[in-house]
Amino acid sequence: MQSNRLKFANIPTEFNGLTINSFEVNCYQEDFNRQIAKKAKQMVANYIHGFDEFAQTGKGLYFYSEKRGSGKTRLAVSLGNVLLNKIRRQVKFITSIDLLKEIKNTYNEESEYTESQILETITNVDVLIIDDIGVEKKSPWVNEILFGIFDNRMKYRKITIFTSNCEIENLEHDERLKSRILKMCIPVKMPEEDVRKNIAKSENEELQMRLMEGKG
Repeated sequence: MQSNRLKFANIPTEFNGLTINSFEVNCYQEDFNRQIAKKAKQMVANYIHGFDEFAQTGKGLYFYSEKRGSGKTRLAVSLGNVLLNKIRRQVKFITSIDLLKEIKNTYNEESEYTESQILETITNVDVLIIDDIGVEKKSPWVNEILFGIFDNRMKYRKITIFTSNCEIENLEHDERLKSRILKMCIPVKMPEEDVRKNIAKSENEELQMRLMEGKG
C-alpha cells in the first residue's frame, strides 16, 4: 500500500510533497549561486528523465556544499519524492548519524531488531537517501559498517543518494569507503549560500506584517 511505502520512506514532514519544479532558484541572493542552483536542478531533472539508464548502472547523486542550509537535502528529498511517487521505487531516507544509531541500538538486549535485520533493510532498499554523510564521528567501527553497506549496494547496483558538507575526496573516511562512494554517485555541486536562512527571514517578515496589520 502507498501509505506503508510512505511510512517506510521516512521522508521528513517538512519535505512532504516537494517536487523538483517547486525548487526555487530565485531564493538565492547571489547571481552565481542562482546559476549553480539552476544547474543542479537541471541535473536532477535530467537524472529523472534518464533514470532507467542510471538505475541499470546503480548510479546515484552526491549533493555537496560546505554551507549548511544550501538546499542539498531539499533537492535530494525532492528527487526521492519523484522516485517514490511517480517511478514507484522503494525509497528510504535517513541521516548518517541516525543510521549508525539504529545499528548500535540493536546491541541492546531489549532491541526489537537485530543488526543483520537493519543492515538487510538498508542494503536492499531500491533507493537509499543518506543525509549529512561525513558529520558522523569517525572510528574503525563506523568505517566497517558504512563500507559493508556501500560495498553491497554498489555490487547489486542499488541507487544511493547522498548529501554532504564536503566533496567526496575530502571526506575523512578511509580510501576504500571514499572509492565506493565515488563509484556509486555523480557529484552535484550546490550553492555556498544559506538559502534556508533567506527563506526563514522572508517568511518571518511576512508574518510580522500580518501580525501588525491584524490579519492572522
